[in-house]
Amino acid sequence: MGKIRKLLFSIVLLGLLITFFFVLIENQQAIYLPVYFISMDDYPLIGSYIQIILFCLSVFFIGLAILLLLITIFYPKKSNTLVIKGKNGRLSVQKSVVENFVLENLKKEPSIENPRVKAKMSKKKIKIKIAGALRKTMRTTEKQNELVEQIRHEVSDLLATDAIKTEVYLKDEQENAGPRNRVE
Repeated sequence: MGKIRKLLFSIVLLGLLITFFFVLIENQQAIYLPVYFISMDDYPLIGSYIQIILFCLSVFFIGLAILLLLITIFYPKKSNTLVIKGKNGRLSVQKSVVENFVLENLKKEPSIENPRVKAKMSKKKIKIKIAGALRKTMRTTEKQNELVEQIRHEVSDLLATDAIKTEVYLKDEQENAGPRNRVE
């Protein structure tokens, strides 16, 4: 987790902690506690501002809860099996079949070394991510686009339907490597 995420996550948790602490103070008479906290208004420096702070924090957490609920409800379901229904029956395609099919086609391609394929499937979409070391002849955008289009077309032919949207992404791992020797 990066520093910015940790900072944002810590701020949200601190706000939630403050909100729950003052809810505890206001409702401490509901059960017997061995300690008794003073009233919310009697805290120094924040007593007069605490109602505004709690109101704003409550609005924020209500909005956050609604947003998380909507994301939970409408987030697309990922699965390892894609089911294609046709007039002649139904076809189930496993994620590993698509990955192996693309990998075998890439092994025939001389312009990419050590390819790795990952596929994500949802109800009407397949995302295929290809990572590998591209040779110098393959580093042009046109050649990469041709390879991506070829793989997309072959997967569409494998599934024998245009109802499934296929997206293919190609990543060159040599771009991330450090400087290379000119003579190998």
